[in-house]
Parts: sequence; structure tokens; C-alpha cells
Amino acid sequence: MSPLLTVENLRVRSGDRLLASLDSLQVDRGECAAIVGESGSGKTTTLNAMLGLTDGLTVSGRIAVGGVDVVGADERALGRIRGSKVALISQSPQDSLNPTMRLGTLLRRVLARHGVRGAEARERTGEALGSVLLDPALLRRYPHQVSGGQAQRFAIATAVALRADVILADEPTSALDVTVQAAVLGLLTRLREDHGIALVFVSHDLAVVSGIADQVVVMRDGRVVESGPAAGVLSRPSAAYTRELLDAVPAIGEGPC
Repeated sequence: MSPLLTVENLRVRSGDRLLASLDSLQVDRGECAAIVGESGSGKTTTLNAMLGLTDGLTVSGRIAVGGVDVVGADERALGRIRGSKVALISQSPQDSLNPTMRLGTLLRRVLARHGVRGAEARERTGEALGSVLLDPALLRRYPHQVSGGQAQRFAIATAVALRADVILADEPTSALDVTVQAAVLGLLTRLREDHGIALVFVSHDLAVVSGIADQVVVMRDGRVVESGPAAGVLSRPSAAYTRELLDAVPAIGEGPC
């Protein structure tokens, strides 16, 4: 079975400046690949390239999602796979939701754009909300009337309703408190196990990554400094930068009482 996401020889540049470089990445069904690094390391640029969101930048290499090579694909081809094959969960989903529309209207419009209407749309909506443990009554609310955790789960529910094969999650828990963070991570893990979704998880937090990732890519200044199975990279890092990131993870009991 072919990987749901394949990246080969990816280079993203702004003029002569290299913003992101990734030689190889494959994410299979039910697998999570984490891209980690500090701000400005190129991890979000890499994620945007997987969606074809690189206007004004020069992109080369190959990114295969849903049988489409995103690099060089026209807007019509990208429109067919965005949402239906690959979906994005942003760091602040409330900021990407139309504040003048109720959540139910937003979800219906997204589904309709991909040809899902009527009874099928209602069935998918019910199943998706159930998978993220959201009350259907939430669909009557506007984005400003839900919490950050509810907005994140709504974003995930939208991806589930569209039946996306690949979910790209850009720092999806960084703005959440610890309890909600754990709930969202648990939800993403269940979706991988139950639906076989491939997950690309961008984060600067190695403590979070250690609990969800099967493989880890460590980036710095737009380049990969280390990659491999999560267990090896996080327990026996070969790069000094990875060790620095791990040393920055607080241990339980550290800090003032």
C-alpha cells in the first residue's frame, strides 16, 4: 500500500534564501510524523507547502497527496484535494472561521463545496461530531461563542466529515491548557487508530511530540538536522541541536514550589 503522503527533495525558497528543505518523508495510514524545531526553523513553511500555500515562493521537489503532486499543481487540482484528501488544523482555528456564520452553516458550506449535501451531509456531520465528542447544539453557535478547545475539535470534526486521508496539524495544542491539550491529543490518536488518518504534527514541544509521534523530523534554519523513528530520535539523539531541545523540556517537579 502506498503512503498517504510522500515528500521528496522539497526545497522552498524566497529569492536566494532557503526557507525549508526536506529530502524525504513518507507517512503511512494511521501514522504520525512530527516536525519539530524553534520558531523560524521552517516547519510551518514545510506544512504550507504540503497544501500548496506558497504564493510568492519558489518550490521544487515532489509532494504527493491523494495521487496529486502538489508542487506545480494548478488551483483546480489543489482545490480538489484540499479538504477531501488533506486538511489543515491551524494553531488558532477561531481566527480562520467566518465570525458572521454559525458553525453549522460553515460546516454545511465546506461539505457542499466538495459535493456532499442533504442526507449524506447530515450523516457525516453527526458522525464527525460524535467522534470528537461535541454536542450537535454547538452548531448553532458563532465562533466567538465557543472555547479554544471546542474550536479545535470543530476543526478536527470538519476534517473527519470531509473524510480527509491526511491531517496537517500546525501547533494545534500550543494555545490550550494542559487538560484540553491532553483531550485533543487523545482525540487525534483515536482518529489515527479508528479511521487510519495520516497525521503530520508540527510543534516546538518535544514533550507533546513524544506522546504522539511515530517518526520525528528536527528542523533548524530551514534544514533537517535529524530524522528517524521517534523512539530513537527522542531517546538517543545524534544531533547537538536535538539534545538542546530535549534539555529544554521541563522535568516533573522542576521549578519553584
